[in-house]
Amino acid sequence: MERGCGEIKFIFMNKLSSFIISCCLLCSVAAAAQNVNTTYGITSQSVINLQLAPSYAAEMGTQTLMGMPVRILETAHGWYKLMTPEGYTSWTPDDGVKQMAESEFKAWNAAPKVIVTDYFTMLRAQPSETAAVVSDVVWGDIVRNMGENGDYYKVMLPTGKTAFLHKKLAMPFDQWLASRRPTAENIIATAKHFLGFPYFWGGTSVKGMDCSGFTKTSFYLNGVILRRDASQQAQTGEVVDISNGFDNLRLGDLLFFGSKREGKDHVTHVALYIGNGEFIHSSGTIHIGSLKPGAANYDAGNTKRILRARRIITQIDKDSGIVSIKKHPYYQ
Repeated sequence: MERGCGEIKFIFMNKLSSFIISCCLLCSVAAAAQNVNTTYGITSQSVINLQLAPSYAAEMGTQTLMGMPVRILETAHGWYKLMTPEGYTSWTPDDGVKQMAESEFKAWNAAPKVIVTDYFTMLRAQPSETAAVVSDVVWGDIVRNMGENGDYYKVMLPTGKTAFLHKKLAMPFDQWLASRRPTAENIIATAKHFLGFPYFWGGTSVKGMDCSGFTKTSFYLNGVILRRDASQQAQTGEVVDISNGFDNLRLGDLLFFGSKREGKDHVTHVALYIGNGEFIHSSGTIHIGSLKPGAANYDAGNTKRILRARRIITQIDKDSGIVSIKKHPYYQ
């Protein structure tokens, strides 16, 4: 099953999250919209899963990475209801998030940090590859930089634990952010790093990605935050006319697939256009398909159900659903 956006969830996100995103995701607006008290938090495990209700049996909604800033909207029986930087709301056990007062949160954001730049590695208790493991970390995780020790960064997790991270697997966050160039070529290159990775419903990390989690992650690692689900991403960006074929597509455009119901598009899948009639997407695995009937990798099923295309790159920081990390209020 491919991830788009269920009807109930679609209505909810349109009425709440889209509104909040358009208001720059200010926590005061979020609190007013939900009539709750909002506090601050930082994801404290390498990857945490968020459910649509405060229960392990509930449908999985999304994931967040270590060091990601969030807002805590509600608490219930050991669970936090979070709002992620893209305005997505869902629940996670409270041991996956470090709750912070506003002053502590601002201090975390202002402190020097490092970001993991390799697929997967371990934080160690000492600056040695044979030292005890403190935590796993994945590509995109962010931890506080407490200094250097030879070939290692000394880092602090959001929980306050200290550990060591090899320098060859990370870089200072400010340098990383300054180096982001969200060009079509860079985004496509990032996307191709995940070829062969498994489809995973709700996933937005190297531990597995769904279709919109894959496009979201490919942009995020180039410094841009997209909305969470395919149906939401399909409402952002610049319209690309594909009514008479695919000649207007450019590298880095997003393609949206699904069906029409009562004359309306029902988006259930998204892919990244990579040129020459090909697209890369997460469906079963992350792989490349083609829109061309004569191609060896022609994807007839998806080509027949393509609904629309959107140009994202031209609308960074112009569209409320396409925001650079540099300008996002959660990271200030």
